Amino acid sequence: MQVLERRTLTEVTGGDGGAEAAADLAFARYTHDYDDEGLESVLARARELHAEAAQAQAGERHLGLDHLRRVQDLVPEVRRLVHDRDRLDRLSDLAGVELEPYPIPTSCSGVNFYRPGQAPIALHRDGPAFVELVPLHADGGQEGGSTLVFRGPADVGAVRAAQGDLPAAELEAVPQRVGAAVLLQGRMLLHTAELLTDGHRVTLVLSLRSRAEPWKDTNTLGRLLRDDRPEDVAEAWEHDVETRQLPALRRHLLG
Repeated sequence: MQVLERRTLTEVTGGDGGAEAAADLAFARYTHDYDDEGLESVLARARELHAEAAQAQAGERHLGLDHLRRVQDLVPEVRRLVHDRDRLDRLSDLAGVELEPYPIPTSCSGVNFYRPGQAPIALHRDGPAFVELVPLHADGGQEGGSTLVFRGPADVGAVRAAQGDLPAAELEAVPQRVGAAVLLQGRMLLHTAELLTDGHRVTLVLSLRSRAEPWKDTNTLGRLLRDDRPEDVAEAWEHDVETRQLPALRRHLLG
């Protein structure tokens, strides 16, 4: 792994996020050493699944995102990547905190599809503390485009965006390039995707969180149910809250 760029929350937003942040990292870009043939297999299978799911996804989706969910249960190469110990160790070093795979199966991994002229995903903050973005395919003059991050506190940016007062000049571009990846503390950053004018991008998204502070998670059950059926998320979410998040928070508060 070669780190191309690492920015802290203070550098990007003007503040360290306080107790809400899981680390000081805003984002980092780095070359990865993931198996090329494995990623090609992920791309091919994701395209097949996307075509099969097109009919089912015809309705409105949360944030307007064209994506597949729960990919670790559908593509063996993704499942291996999610749990790869060397990968988790490297990303933990990069984040500055020990990371673990996201435990809610529907949100653990996904594949996002972007096409020319498609309205970008709505400005948002993520539910999981961290996401790793691994571009699988990019073409066109923008080489897959960028993730755009608001340079300021996320809550301030959200209010200004709702008022129509968030100029592009205040968004920082984080390039998405095949062969490299981005680790993003997206729960602390207001962000969106760059509009593609002449190309496509397919991105593997792997969610993570702090092992020591798993309660730093904004995926409420209500948020999860915007995309998923109760029978697909409720039991896993409740189990995680009761067996991981609340015990860890109690130890933190009483320690």
